[in-house]
Amino acid sequence: MIILKSIGGLGNQMFEIAFARYLSLEYNQKVIVDTSVYKKYKVRNFTLSNLYISEYYKTYDKLPLNFITRAFLKLTQKIYHIQQKLIRVTLHTEKIGSKLYNSYVKKGLYYNFDIYHYESSRINTKIKCLYGYFQSEEYFSKHKEIIKQDLKVKKEPSPKEKILLDEILSENALAVSMRLGDDYKQSKLLNVCTDEYYINGIQYILEKHPDATLYIFSDNIQRAKKLINSNFKAKYVEGFEDYESLRLMYSCNHFVIANSSFSWWGSYLSESPNKIIVAPDRWYNTSDETADIYTPNMIKLDV
Repeated sequence: MIILKSIGGLGNQMFEIAFARYLSLEYNQKVIVDTSVYKKYKVRNFTLSNLYISEYYKTYDKLPLNFITRAFLKLTQKIYHIQQKLIRVTLHTEKIGSKLYNSYVKKGLYYNFDIYHYESSRINTKIKCLYGYFQSEEYFSKHKEIIKQDLKVKKEPSPKEKILLDEILSENALAVSMRLGDDYKQSKLLNVCTDEYYINGIQYILEKHPDATLYIFSDNIQRAKKLINSNFKAKYVEGFEDYESLRLMYSCNHFVIANSSFSWWGSYLSESPNKIIVAPDRWYNTSDETADIYTPNMIKLDV
């Protein structure tokens, strides 16, 4: 049995379930998803149920485990976070490291909130528990073609989405994903992308594809309009559910993404054979090292 403790918004949920799906294919074990976090976490909802991958797991808000096993998982997750904090404070590093990661993996505990990928030891435990973000293609690269199809949207488009989807598919569409919400702007960890980054990214792609039509995706569309309107002609994607926006995004041909797991997946799932993906050259403000979230085909621009 593979247990995934799901956390975060749709983009994070997709990284997490991608790793769980990889492990299920490797070990031929079923996946169950613990959605208990979403009882209290009201900022985002659990929305993986709208993707094809929902056919390969079952959700529970209370795990079907005995009391001792549930208590063990809860305790080890707390201990992991204590160790994580101690390493950061004493060693002044964000890198928890593969040694600590694999000491947990040997017990069937895949715990990792680092921005780095670590190879996992081969184990034979009956229960495997995933807790973390696992933001790297390397966590599922062996089975990535299967997983990419699993993570496409299965729910039929609404009439409103279908109109825009047909429009996108008929054009050389450039998706621009802009993080502009207050939670991002006020974050010391995440606030990376400047206005100039988005402008430069768009210009970079337009130089190569002057016929491209801009489609703007944002968590604050009004701020996006103020920035884009004076510089480019664009169409704005608003009023859709997160999974609908995901499908609209991955239906585009080229991408300027923010340091956002959601826009990462939007660009990653695109089937465009010659797609250009522009990404910020820094993903977080807490580390001088390059996060393992980047893929080789990304063009990294200065932020």
